[in-house]
Amino acid sequence: MVFGLCRTFLLSIVISPSSCNMLSITTLGTNYLSKQSSFTHFEDLSNEVIYEILEFLDYFHIYQSFYNLNSRFRKFLTCSNFPIKINISSISRSNFQDYYTDIIIPYQHRITSICIRNLFFNCDVSLHIILSKFIQLERLILENISSEYVENILKDIACLPNLSSLVIIVEDHVKNVNECYLDIFRLLKLKYCKISLGNYNFISDSLPYATNEFSSIEQLVIKHEVYFKAIHRLLSYVPQLRRLSLNYSYNHYDRNQPSQPIILNSLTHLFLKLNKVSYDELEQLTKTFFCKTQVLYLHVTNCQEYININDNRWKQLILSHMPFLRVFDLYIDYHIHQIGELQSKESNSPLWINRQWVFNHGSSYSTNSYRRKKYILKTTINQQIDLNYQETNLNSVRHVCLWGRVAIDNCTYRFPNATDLTLECISLEKLNNTITTLKHLIPWENLTKLEINSQSNSLEILIRVLPLTPTIVTAKIDRVVVDSKDFVAIRNRASFRLASSVNIIRNLTVDEINEVEEAKLLFILCPRLQHFTITGTKTACAAPIVRSLLSKDNEYTRHLISLCVPADNSRYLGKMEELSQAKKLLYDCLVKVNYRHVFLWR
Repeated sequence: MVFGLCRTFLLSIVISPSSCNMLSITTLGTNYLSKQSSFTHFEDLSNEVIYEILEFLDYFHIYQSFYNLNSRFRKFLTCSNFPIKINISSISRSNFQDYYTDIIIPYQHRITSICIRNLFFNCDVSLHIILSKFIQLERLILENISSEYVENILKDIACLPNLSSLVIIVEDHVKNVNECYLDIFRLLKLKYCKISLGNYNFISDSLPYATNEFSSIEQLVIKHEVYFKAIHRLLSYVPQLRRLSLNYSYNHYDRNQPSQPIILNSLTHLFLKLNKVSYDELEQLTKTFFCKTQVLYLHVTNCQEYININDNRWKQLILSHMPFLRVFDLYIDYHIHQIGELQSKESNSPLWINRQWVFNHGSSYSTNSYRRKKYILKTTINQQIDLNYQETNLNSVRHVCLWGRVAIDNCTYRFPNATDLTLECISLEKLNNTITTLKHLIPWENLTKLEINSQSNSLEILIRVLPLTPTIVTAKIDRVVVDSKDFVAIRNRASFRLASSVNIIRNLTVDEINEVEEAKLLFILCPRLQHFTITGTKTACAAPIVRSLLSKDNEYTRHLISLCVPADNSRYLGKMEELSQAKKLLYDCLVKVNYRHVFLWR
């Protein structure tokens, strides 16, 4: 590990648990590129410097490295006011039990942040039972939890005096979503809230308009579906709102509006993902709520109307009702049979030219494209329509999605800060040329997340790409298709062995696997794998895969922490529950069966 301290020293620290009372540390002066360096013991550093180093580390890693090292370092953890940030998203079951006993329970008064992305939130040891005791808690993130715990969680955190940030993502769906909203709006210090309460949850007419109870929330992100007509009711609770994100809003505008208008003077940043919402409804909503908007991201699906909107209507809406608008990002997801269908001539109007906005094959977006975080390219750029066509760096883009060889070959942008890459419909033909082109677009050494969706070619593309992207931590492929007679040959290939030796993938998701040997092959390719998810396996194959991967003779799964496989057969689900209760699994695993999936945590 390398840290910069006070802009004076650069430290390279090697922590070895076997070294007991001695840790080696290399300190390099301001000219740290020189060959001269000095060596010192970690224990010789002052307490202030050690605390500064610890701030760079995850607290669980601090606990693992220092708790049992010696008495001095244990005191750093137990006898100080050092804030504790809990992240147990990638911890094995046995480690979590020790961590829970040694740190979480005795020092709950020092915990300021809790992040749990573990499906076993309520198994064995439960945090929600003691949430009300985390009196210093400022941030709470709960993802992939069961909806049955949400009601109790919201009651437990109601008394927390410092909670300012809340994220709740459920794996199924909450039945009484309106009660959850009311509980959230009553949290006194809450400033940021991100929620996804399931696919079948809508803010219905039963949610009353706010009268004398208002929320302190300033940033609100709703990931689940919301009825478009009930947005009035929701926004009546958040008068201090500055940033709003609503996804998959539905049609039917609420005609029964309150007599008193809802004023949102602070709402300047807006992201709307609209499904089957007409332009008239959007126009009415904008006039009602969004007059102060400065940044608008609009994603429209399943509505052809937006393709042919008259330019004068956009002009009237923007100039008359959004006078402060400076960023307008419009993305229309609609299949176009011919480019001629687009109203390209209207994009040359003064409205777009004066604001330096361009029109590009189905989407209007600012030429100041440094604002974009995700870039999707499916076809070539229309240079005749793009008024400021040029090669440029898109410095803000973190996620790049490229569809097909043509899109890659004709891309005129560079993405120097991209960390996520999605490749769609890439063929094996001329793959080397495609990779060469990609090297000019994206810095391979910066990538940490990779997704490949190319049907039967996905595994081969992954094998070819991994040696070039040694920093990939999370990967996803759509299919693994391997002939049974080719397993040995693939394993013995030099390219496969190279990819296996250099990659550090810890999280892997596969949409479809049909053979046990295909799952084994993935673990041989990714020997450091900790979390493995299969989303589309046939039921008949799921059980053999579980037995194989959890076999004590399987040397390639020694790092495996969690496993998720789908199972739509009730008899199979019942059998897994029986194995769990009888503890007949080959590894001491905790099994959870929920929502047609089997989850194992060891």
